[in-house]
Amino acid sequence: MDSLFDDSIRLLEFDSVLDDIAQKATSKYGKERVKSLRPKAEDAEVLYTRSSEFNEILLREGEPPFTVFHDLSDYITKVKRGFSLGGEELFRSAVTMDNVCRLREFFDRVSPDFPAVYEVAALLSCERGFIGEVRKKISEDGQIKDNASPLLKEIRNELKNLNRNLRGRLDSIMNRYKDSLTDSLILTREGRYVLPLSASKKNEHQGIIHGASGSGATVYFEPQELITLNDSMRILLSREEEEIRRILRELTTLFFSTFERLEPSLEALGVLDGLYAACRYSKSRQGVFIEPSPSRLFLLKDARHPLIDDEVVVPITFTMEEGVNGVFITGPNTGGKTVAMKTIGLSVLLMLCGLPVLADGLSKIPLFSRLFADIGDEQSIEQSLSTFSSHISRIIRIIRDADENSLVLLDELGAGTDPVEGSALSIAIIERLLERSRLILTTHLTPIKLYAMERSDVVNASVEFDISTLKPTYRLLMGIPGSSNALEVSSRLGLPQEIVDRARSYIDSEARDLEAVIGKLHRERSLLEEERRDLDKTKRELEGRTKEFEEKLSMIKEKRYREVSKEIDELEKKLGSIIKDVEMAISLSRAPGERKKVEAVKRLNNLKREVRNFGASYPEKTDSQIPEVGDIVKLLESGAEGIVSEIDGDRVVIDSGKITLKVPLSRVRVVGKPVVESEMSSFELDSGNSSQEIDIRGNITEDVPILIDDFLQMLKASGKKQGYIIHGKGTGKLAEGVWAYLRRSKGVKSFRIGTPSEGGSGVTVVEV
Repeated sequence: MDSLFDDSIRLLEFDSVLDDIAQKATSKYGKERVKSLRPKAEDAEVLYTRSSEFNEILLREGEPPFTVFHDLSDYITKVKRGFSLGGEELFRSAVTMDNVCRLREFFDRVSPDFPAVYEVAALLSCERGFIGEVRKKISEDGQIKDNASPLLKEIRNELKNLNRNLRGRLDSIMNRYKDSLTDSLILTREGRYVLPLSASKKNEHQGIIHGASGSGATVYFEPQELITLNDSMRILLSREEEEIRRILRELTTLFFSTFERLEPSLEALGVLDGLYAACRYSKSRQGVFIEPSPSRLFLLKDARHPLIDDEVVVPITFTMEEGVNGVFITGPNTGGKTVAMKTIGLSVLLMLCGLPVLADGLSKIPLFSRLFADIGDEQSIEQSLSTFSSHISRIIRIIRDADENSLVLLDELGAGTDPVEGSALSIAIIERLLERSRLILTTHLTPIKLYAMERSDVVNASVEFDISTLKPTYRLLMGIPGSSNALEVSSRLGLPQEIVDRARSYIDSEARDLEAVIGKLHRERSLLEEERRDLDKTKRELEGRTKEFEEKLSMIKEKRYREVSKEIDELEKKLGSIIKDVEMAISLSRAPGERKKVEAVKRLNNLKREVRNFGASYPEKTDSQIPEVGDIVKLLESGAEGIVSEIDGDRVVIDSGKITLKVPLSRVRVVGKPVVESEMSSFELDSGNSSQEIDIRGNITEDVPILIDDFLQMLKASGKKQGYIIHGKGTGKLAEGVWAYLRRSKGVKSFRIGTPSEGGSGVTVVEV
């Protein structure tokens, strides 16, 4: 990457944005990957494809298992230099490699649909052999386990036995030496057990002195009877240390054997974690991944500067049409020109690196090969350069290196020198750059504004400034030049009016007229922009509501589909049951014996009734009578009856006495017409409704009041004292609902469960 390009990246503060994104990574490898990204260092199309695929994986499959990934770079360097790793270092390496395995398993499962991501994930190496050996031999705290080798287990068992023996001997020795000791503690020196003996008593006992206390009053004494046991202890400890070193060397060698696969694996981990960080950043900042566009249309809609907090940043909309090579941004100081330019530049850099751009998804960014920037006031004391000289030095290098696929950003072109010469020089530089690249610049100079208005391939733009509050709005207005507003601002800040008027008199009349026109255009454009923002807000709200309604409609359709599917399944079961019963009845009718033939007849009669009820549950295909107000109608689905109280288009309102229902005409059938007898109303009923029984099987408990109430009224109207309610056995809930309702009904004298000949517990007999 050339130094001028790097310098431009620095001026745009791109590394600060990368630092923010890197914070979303879970590992050192991911953080380093994000921070190392540079535009055009890798194919922008590939980077975009990876990012968009990874974002889709998160949406479809959820979070990948990015957990604990320790930095293994120091361990790898240490091993390459010939050193063995310690237990804790080996265990941390195994943990990291085990988590790499889990990550590989995740991407193996989901990546076939995402080839760009899988190309990276395929480099993740799962070193099960090394992981298994480490977990078998090293504990979580980095200590070597007893069963790491047979020899180590043997040595440690001997050490345990020897320690028990020593402890037993020490207790008896302490009792013998208790009058000569300065303390009752058992101490160790250089791995050997010793006693705190009074210095005045040291010549009275045989043994070895291993030093003295600071005061000299106590010596650390190893009694003669402990020397052999302590020697044995030291030998065993030495053997243990040697065996541990051997085990660590063996595991380190196994670790070294994975390097050929491990190093590419850790690099792939960094790429995947970097993608994860980019997607998390995009979600938290509401960014989008923008595909490099082959066209020359450059559109940023509602773009935000990534280094400004979302609560205060003002989005800008920037457009550079295909036939436009330059955009000149003008306006007052501190109005947001430089921020707008940096927002544009950073958006391009982020896109080229496959990172999220903080803008609307409709944005389009051309695939620029390089970006050059001259932004800010950088005086160079070492090179004796003024602000102007510093700018010109960089611009000279930009003119030399820029090509037709370059984007050039120039901040405050022509500043720092005489305005007349600065304007002339700036226009000459602009003409040269427009011949071979695309240019975005900011300026205060009026000649440059006028020059832009004369060229068809250049567009003026300006930052909005609220004169009434003396504050910039930071919004970018495309298509009109800006004004410095110096006189207005000075006047409002309290500069005497006669000075302001005198200043105006020194301005050329044409310049005054131009500023007046620009001011009027600004006010009108600001109003239009305000209306556009309100319309956009309304549009977003409507789109949100439309989406919400569509989701609810989809849920309703899905629910209804499940209900219909359930009804079809139930009907298929019921039909299957009827067919089996028919087959059984036929079989019984053919069997010898009168009793079985009678049973067959009963079965067939029951089946006839069941089929009739089954068919009545659905609308008849034949023409039916259109109900009128006052007609008695039956609900085809439940069998409940009621009086038509109102007809509303293709729907009918039914009053059943207890509740009022509004159902489609296609779901009811006329069963009776009202007639008048003296002062009382009665109904002319179909003969089929004078039966003493009602079959409510297949209905739900909530339907019981309507069904039973109608049935009881029919019994009374026909003068019958007893009726049969067929509810079936099933789970018993429907029967309980019937009994609960009969207990509350005033017109019911009594009710009971049917006898076996009446249908048993599947029937309730009621007296009215």
